[in-house]
Amino acid sequence: MTKFCAILYDTLLEVRDRKIFYLYWAVTLILVLVFLLLPDFKINNVNLFENADVGSELIRKAYAAFFDGFYGFMIFLMVFGAAGLMPSYLGKGRIELALSKPIDRCRLAVMKFAAVYLIMIALLAATTIIIYLVLSIRLGSFTGYFFLGLLLAFVQFFAVYAIVFFLGVASNSSALSIMGYFIIRVGSDLLSGREVVYRFLEGSIWKTILDGLYHILPKIGEMASNYVPLMEGQGLDKTYPVYSTVGISIVLFLVAILIFNRRDY
Repeated sequence: MTKFCAILYDTLLEVRDRKIFYLYWAVTLILVLVFLLLPDFKINNVNLFENADVGSELIRKAYAAFFDGFYGFMIFLMVFGAAGLMPSYLGKGRIELALSKPIDRCRLAVMKFAAVYLIMIALLAATTIIIYLVLSIRLGSFTGYFFLGLLLAFVQFFAVYAIVFFLGVASNSSALSIMGYFIIRVGSDLLSGREVVYRFLEGSIWKTILDGLYHILPKIGEMASNYVPLMEGQGLDKTYPVYSTVGISIVLFLVAILIFNRRDY
């Protein structure tokens, strides 16, 4: 536990030195000010959110629509904030010092992953909960479904960072890990709509190839499509993208540990 706390503290200092905190707090401050200045939504001098017939439904839809986009934006920022933390840790001089300590490589890599992940989701939780509370006070209503969306965001970022972590360990480059992640993300989004071209691929091996690629690639975009139904109280709309993406991400994480364990630094 002492060794993990040391790695966590070292990661926290690096996040602070990279000024990552400031970006999240700037976004939070801007949105808090926007919501504080939000005008009342009235029709014939009746506040829509206070209307017993439509108020609760409108609030659920408002929360779902806003946080659907906000979680996507925050995870986009978190990719850039987290991508360089592992490659910088693998830099000459720094990794040799870490490996000289009485700790095995697997534990070192797992603890570094956990440290980055915990710091990032703590930032995500702090910023989103602050915005949620301000928005709830402004609308005069609270919804517990927000926390289901936050939980899904934690799961989604685990999958995202597992991909970025794998690419960072494999390439030892933050730029390549960022570009690689977005190539995978765009590719999987395109494959989710592969049925459109199926009628042109009758009897072709490409249909099998596209299906295979779809199933082995993480489905981050489809996973995110669950935010709206989840925060509207309808539960998960697409379960396969969630558990398949988490499973693939765990495999990539384990491969990254294997690469780190065998590479000569």
